[in-house]
Amino acid sequence: MHAPSRGARGLTRGFLAEGTDGHYACGHARPIPRRDRTPTEGHRTVSDQPPTDDMTGPPADAMPGDTWSLDPQPRTGAGSSFPAPPEGALPITMAEVTEGGGAAPAAPRRGLKVAGIALAAVLVLAGAAGAAAFMLLRGSGEAILGKVPASADVVVTANLDPAASQKVNLLRIASRFPALGGQDQLRQQLNQTLDGLLRDVGMTHEDVQWVGSEVGLYVDVKSAQDTSYAVLIATDDEGAATASLQKFRAGLENQGATFHLSDHDGVQITVPATTEHPSFAIVDGVVVLGSDEGAVAAVIDTAHGGPAIADDATFLRVTGALPQSRLGVAFVDTAQLLGTFGDVLDAAGLTTGVTSLDALDGVGVSVSAESDGLALDTVMMYDDAKLSDVQRQTLSAADHPNKLIDLIPDEAIGMYAVEHLDAAIADQVGRISASDPQADEELKRLELTGAGGLLSQLTGDVAAEASPEQGTIPVGGVLMVGTNDPAATAAWIDGTLKKLPLGSTSGSCSSTGGCRVAQETVRWATEDHGGITVTFASSGATLPVAYAVMGDVAIVGSSRVQVEHVIDVHAGGGAISADPRFTSATANVPTDDGVLYLDVPAIVAVVRGQLPPAEAASFNNEIGPSLNPIEAVVAGTKNEPDIQRTRLFVRIP
Repeated sequence: MHAPSRGARGLTRGFLAEGTDGHYACGHARPIPRRDRTPTEGHRTVSDQPPTDDMTGPPADAMPGDTWSLDPQPRTGAGSSFPAPPEGALPITMAEVTEGGGAAPAAPRRGLKVAGIALAAVLVLAGAAGAAAFMLLRGSGEAILGKVPASADVVVTANLDPAASQKVNLLRIASRFPALGGQDQLRQQLNQTLDGLLRDVGMTHEDVQWVGSEVGLYVDVKSAQDTSYAVLIATDDEGAATASLQKFRAGLENQGATFHLSDHDGVQITVPATTEHPSFAIVDGVVVLGSDEGAVAAVIDTAHGGPAIADDATFLRVTGALPQSRLGVAFVDTAQLLGTFGDVLDAAGLTTGVTSLDALDGVGVSVSAESDGLALDTVMMYDDAKLSDVQRQTLSAADHPNKLIDLIPDEAIGMYAVEHLDAAIADQVGRISASDPQADEELKRLELTGAGGLLSQLTGDVAAEASPEQGTIPVGGVLMVGTNDPAATAAWIDGTLKKLPLGSTSGSCSSTGGCRVAQETVRWATEDHGGITVTFASSGATLPVAYAVMGDVAIVGSSRVQVEHVIDVHAGGGAISADPRFTSATANVPTDDGVLYLDVPAIVAVVRGQLPPAEAASFNNEIGPSLNPIEAVVAGTKNEPDIQRTRLFVRIP
């Protein structure tokens, strides 16, 4: 794949075609045999996708504060300007239309083994933060994936010049945070950061003006002892990039480093005498800084026709399931990594929450800006042949409304609800019991497993919430689980809670030097609340826990009041599921199999209320302005037969 021509850098530069903004680009994906690392057949690849129409750009005479339509508009003639914006067009308060040019990101950090790699890493961070996107309203095509070797196990790219809608959304979001300042302040802050990072090698931000539309990183893990990596930076100006790299080399040589040139397929690679510094080269409009000469040579081979990650079947399958309009994307070839580190990970007992890691085929992550916030999407692809029957059942289980959400009070400052948890827990417990007989016996002793054990009583629906509470602890909460045997579940909770050491402790020492610790006896009581029996620790407990079973729902709370709130909601009180803030936030994420919700203003209010007046004032002045625009943080999950999707969304209306 070759990067598109970057000669036309003016106001009417074409925008990169984008897919569904913030929505998933594909449905159910079929398992694809992997690791052949050959171009796919019958699939359109990244390198041959034709551009489609994106949103129209700004008019040629646009100024900060102007508005224009994002809908495609016919031109009135060759070279003519865009039509006037319609009523209600989106105002842009921070936009500056300029004559192209790369955004200037970062440099090596003192003390790192590979100074040049740090330079590019800072560039990635700067781009992901939106600094470059704030400055320009244009869009560029994919520039570096066609040069990343197909053998890469980890690939990360950040688009410093994303599609029009991404920039418009970033500008709107940025305008909600006064601390970011205007364009001049952003540029000044970025330049100062770059100057500090580049000072050690005698460079400034002026030396990295050649940075183009995209930066990326790839890692190739050949074995636990042999890992190579490289950073790729697209450039608008190879001449300026060459001069900058020469200056970079001279700065390192002044510190005692030595280099030599090596020719690889007609491309000159600058190679250091030791691995303390990076190897680097420029190939087809991309600057490459690698951990060693081989990492750079692999990029050159790919650019000259070798297999590229852009055409790899697994990469396309995973990244194709992510939103296509995005600021950056990451891909992890978990199947290959597990072949190298599987024994270590298995010993650690790590899982994806649904399956063991050995069934995981690939992971993809993307970051995108939407009209009302920022989204982090994750997809986990599974190899169906490696799934157990229980795991396959969990991923394919029919979704249903989780009625426990309707029992959460509308005053909750946070909640989490999930379905099908019984199958996932049973699968993991089964693995533990099979590998550790002693653990199996302990689980049976606790009546969690075995005939009539707690796990056999669960329906799989679970919900937890946190709410403000009066007293020394400002927040309380409840845990709710669905049960198919209410009486048995009530008996298990009653017996288990009353065995826990919940009593307050006190210590005393005698004149002879002997000391003893005494634990107060917890007294339990019951009450009738709305026709439901609530059992609670009436005295002597450090944490006054309470519980009740209401129909087919078991409730355990941090206090009697918390349990009563749930009962009140069931009787007609306000539920979070009807709260406009909750429904607006969760509309941005899939909620089929799990949902997390954090009411940021309410959480901030609780934290602020615990601070002394002076610290509260400092909090309001220093931290408050950065939190005030955020209405909620939500996450949701959807399972499919061979894929698990998760979206984290920061709502900034």
